[in-house]
Amino acid sequence: MLLLDELFSGRRSQRKVAEFMLRNGICIKNGRLFFGSVELSDVKVARALGVDRRVIKSTVGTITQDRKLKDLYSKLGSTVLLKDVASAFGFGAIEIIPKNASAKGIVANVAKAISDEGISIRQLTTDDPMFSDAEMSVVTEKPIPRALIDKLLKIKGVKKVVVVN
Repeated sequence: MLLLDELFSGRRSQRKVAEFMLRNGICIKNGRLFFGSVELSDVKVARALGVDRRVIKSTVGTITQDRKLKDLYSKLGSTVLLKDVASAFGFGAIEIIPKNASAKGIVANVAKAISDEGISIRQLTTDDPMFSDAEMSVVTEKPIPRALIDKLLKIKGVKKVVVVN
């Protein structure tokens, strides 16, 4: 997040918009916001974030004036996350809250523990450790048994396991 920290120093509202866009895969094409191929209204994005629409425009302007950020934000894309609909498919879903999201081995050890129980992972997503509230979501072929949750809690670096469904 160093680039965002540097560029948006003293501009908290713009920083909030830039981080929201990054987390949600909202890209900038020709000065306009897009989610996939759908153009987004500055007004609606502003309303969702509780900021004035001019903050959206100024954030886009700030981003497009920085070569690295312009390149980054022009390539963002979205991914379907199964976590919130897992129960509709009969899948299991958990969130892993790390003690330190930058710690090495958390993803590998969680995946190994689940695999060792003979459960397939349908989807595993993690937030980048640059976000202060980074977490990992794991969607499995079936709900996770209580005994496995206890094993996951013992993995080095895991602070909390939240059962989503």
